[in-house]
Order: sequence, then C-alpha cells, then structure tokens
Amino acid sequence: MTNPRKLESDYIKANISEVTALLDRVGDRDVMSRFGLEDQLNELNEALARLEAMSPETLASAALFFGGKPVLGSQGIESGFAGSAVGQFQDLVSMVHAHETVGLAERGTVPRRASSTLHITNIVRGSFGFLLEEVQPQLQIVDSSLKTAVDEATRLLKAFGEDDEEQFRSAVEEIDQRVLATTGEFFDLMRKSGATVRLVSGDTDRSFGSDVVARAVERARTTTVVDDNETVRGQLAGVLPESHQFEFRTTDERGTIRGKVDRDLTPHQLGLFNKEYVNTNSRARLKVKRVLRNQAVVRERYTLVGIEPDAD
Repeated sequence: MTNPRKLESDYIKANISEVTALLDRVGDRDVMSRFGLEDQLNELNEALARLEAMSPETLASAALFFGGKPVLGSQGIESGFAGSAVGQFQDLVSMVHAHETVGLAERGTVPRRASSTLHITNIVRGSFGFLLEEVQPQLQIVDSSLKTAVDEATRLLKAFGEDDEEQFRSAVEEIDQRVLATTGEFFDLMRKSGATVRLVSGDTDRSFGSDVVARAVERARTTTVVDDNETVRGQLAGVLPESHQFEFRTTDERGTIRGKVDRDLTPHQLGLFNKEYVNTNSRARLKVKRVLRNQAVVRERYTLVGIEPDAD
C-alpha cells in the first residue's frame, strides 16, 4: 500500500469534482477537450469503484502528517522530533494493545510489545508525514488485534481534541491512567515543539491545530483515572446474561448501582447469580473505575467480578 485507503479515495473524489467542473465550463463547443475530459472522468470513476469494491482492511494502518516549526513544508522534518513523535504514537498503540488483550500493569514492561509493532512503510506528502502499517506474511480475514488497538488509539486521540467534554470523558472511561499519561505525552511533545498533527486511520481524518493540541494537553494534565477493587454489601437485583449487565442495591449512600459483568464470567455463572443471590443479602466484588477532573469525580463505572453470601 502506498497511502491509506481513505487518502486514495479522497484524492480520487477531489479529481472527479475538478474534472466535472471543467466539463461544465467547456460545454459542447470544444469537442476534443470534452472527449478528453470525459475519458478522464470515466477512468476516475472506475478507479473509485475498484477502491470501494475492495475487501475491508483488516490490518493496522495509520498516517501521521506533521506541520509547524519542526517541518520544512514537504521537504523535510527534524529527525529528533520525527523519531520522538512516531515513537510516542507507537508507545500509545502498544499500551492500548496490551490493555485490550492481556491487561496493563500500573508500571513495568508493556506486555506483547513485539506483536504490536508498526512499521514505517512510506513517507506521505501533504506537509510531511509517515505511513505506519502492520506487516504480516499472510492476509487476515477479520480485524487483527493490532488494527483494533490502532482504531482505539485513534478514537482516543480524536476524543482528546473534541469540543464536547462528554465525548472526552466517555473515551477516558475505557482506558487506565498509564494510557492516559502516554496520550498526554504525545500531545505535550506537539505543544513543546510548536507542531501540529493530522491523523488518518480507517475512516478517521482528524487535524490537531495548536489550539486543539493545547486543549488536549490541558485535559491530560487535569484528568486522572483511578482503578480500585471494592466489595459492597446489598442485594442483587438481577443480571442480564445476553447484554452482560447487572444491577445491585447497595446498603450505602450509593443506592442502586449498575454496570457490566466481567467478561471472564461464564453464562452458567451468571445464571447461578440470578438463581442464588437475587433479593438476598450478599457481597458484590467490583472493579471500580473513576475519572477525575481537577480532583473531582466526573465518571464512575462498575464491573461485577463476583458475588458471595453476606454471612453477617
């Protein structure tokens, strides 16, 4: 691949619009010019049809375009900045990949780092940038775990720059503090270097100007994600095995809480929970994720990992 598919599609569509506009101006007077433009338009439409008929992409791919102080137009980019920027994007993808597959500890080596490696396969123009791709010896029928990680990292970076605070909080609710900090480091590098960035991955094409970068840095600085394990007393109202949702009436000030059940719990276990613990005094073991902005809790999410009788 020489360019992300979205860039190829956008390029062809832009050319179609340009040729169509030329045809409108030529009219019927200049027959030879009109024939040439019509042939060109047919070729472009055929190229677009071939592109749209291709199977969905299943391997990871992302293009990073940089602008600002470290970049000399489309001629070059400061090597130190380029290495740091691409390296930090890779760090984020590796952490998201570990978080989504095997779990990510609060500190230490990122697991499965080798299997989350992207390769620079091309230099892309339009300012100055790099195409990063997953390199595999054989085709994937379904999305690779690395593609899923790149898609999630892209969604996260995009959310950091959104005007809508709720979109940002919803995205942060899905990650941990280590991923949050790494995302902040990427944007902080952009700010300190006086750089801008455009990210193209899948159907996403998002530009981060200086104002957006500053907003992302501020959000990373003032946001904290805290993960805890808690045991709460109360009664199970019920579990929905199909949607993996639960409802539990606590005896403390939280009242009724709702959330997801841990994905490691089997349908058989969930059935037993409904059979043995509904409307019965019990203890629920929970994973609790809290998102804080300026030390105030703005999001709280519960995951049920187990339940047991309350003997007291």
